[in-house]
Amino acid sequence: MSLTSHLKDPRSPIAQFIRQRFSRSIDITKVTNPQLRSSNTIKPATHPWPYDKIGMALDYRIRYSFAITPVKQLVAWHGALHFITKPWENENDVPFDWDEVEQEGIEGFPIPMVNGQFVEIAQGPYPLKFIMSFFDSLNTTLHTIQPIGRRLEQDEERVLARYCFVLALFEEVFRTNRYRDSLLLMPAPRKSLDELLAISEDAWIDDLSALSTLFYDNYHHLLTQPHVLNPKFSGSPDVGGADADLVVDGCLIDIKTSISAQIKAEYLYQLAG
Repeated sequence: MSLTSHLKDPRSPIAQFIRQRFSRSIDITKVTNPQLRSSNTIKPATHPWPYDKIGMALDYRIRYSFAITPVKQLVAWHGALHFITKPWENENDVPFDWDEVEQEGIEGFPIPMVNGQFVEIAQGPYPLKFIMSFFDSLNTTLHTIQPIGRRLEQDEERVLARYCFVLALFEEVFRTNRYRDSLLLMPAPRKSLDELLAISEDAWIDDLSALSTLFYDNYHHLLTQPHVLNPKFSGSPDVGGADADLVVDGCLIDIKTSISAQIKAEYLYQLAG
């Protein structure tokens, strides 16, 4: 149960403590929300819209303006590993926990070991080689585009946005264990890298690119400040997991995307937590 899960549960003692300890959130929202309402909002043209996925993709895209994180340190990497096996075929329908597994490579496919014993699991919809090819291609693209600290050309922005959208889909699986209804499997697993990158519709990429460009135009001065991307904290395990978007010059920053021009109390509780 993560920090955000605790905050959504009114019975959680953690949620109760934070709401009581930081009970004056309205003093902040009364100032911020009128400011937001007077700002321009980029609104999608059609519905339904994958708001949550675009928001997560924007998180990745903004981070790439600060630095390039090694792929195996990305939450998306751990989510992608779930597709190497079929976790829903395991005992009790429990997703396979790769963080607790020692992996031994045999003919390019990892054979998991738990307590020194090999574990028999079914091969999933995306072979390890396919997963590796995506992340290798991501690294090549980042090396070519060099997104750190600069405003990208439109074509470059769109290419990187497609990679970030796939990263968001991988991370979504890691955080929610939603496998069956993932766009990565609907209507079927993709057979090539081009098909994987084509999951995101052009309109979604237009939206993500516009958001990324707006961030750079308004906040590029932050890119030269000391920063930590996707930080974790010493107390994170105590609440079942808590990681943040980024810390810039000692300030904890959380990235939210919404067409609702308001800061909610829940956002402040999350930062406080």
